[in-house]
Amino acid sequence: MIPQGRPTMTEDDIAAATGLPLHTWRRRHGADFRTRVPVVNPGERLRLYDRAQATAYTNGQPLPAVKDQGPHPEDLLTDKETAVVLGVDASTVRAYATTGYLPAGVERHGRTWWPRHVAEARRDAGDQRHHNRGRQPGDPRNCAPRPRHDPRIAEIAELTSRTPLTTTDIAHRYQVSERTAQRLLAAARQHTGS
Repeated sequence: MIPQGRPTMTEDDIAAATGLPLHTWRRRHGADFRTRVPVVNPGERLRLYDRAQATAYTNGQPLPAVKDQGPHPEDLLTDKETAVVLGVDASTVRAYATTGYLPAGVERHGRTWWPRHVAEARRDAGDQRHHNRGRQPGDPRNCAPRPRHDPRIAEIAELTSRTPLTTTDIAHRYQVSERTAQRLLAAARQHTGS
């Protein structure tokens, strides 16, 4: 999370501000910097630091105190934090942003962030992706399909009682596919068995 009104820097930004390549800055200053300057977003892979504190450290000044504030509507949340607000997975948040169900978000430090108020508004609005309520109870389309009577079945059953027929014979006689001929022959055999 990036708290509202709190500019942040990555280690890459801090190294660039000191004029050193990132790997050199990490080798020379990284361990001491990490012990003295707290991260803004603990537990995240991309470590973010308060700009005022990082600048004070690189200038050799004492670190300014940072006011601890509670949740603010303008806080920027990661996909994982937004997922917690919405009650879904982080991959679902990214899919929502792709499909437009959730705004695209804000790009900072090479990542996408969503303001807390956007995530809470989506959560409070309810699921509005499905406007069709589907079939309701009592809808005549909910009935099971009616069995269809195919007159060819009785005819094939009568013919097979006289002489054995193959699916190829039935396919040629009725101008149907082999699969339909198989289905008709199976139905005729059931017909004669009942």
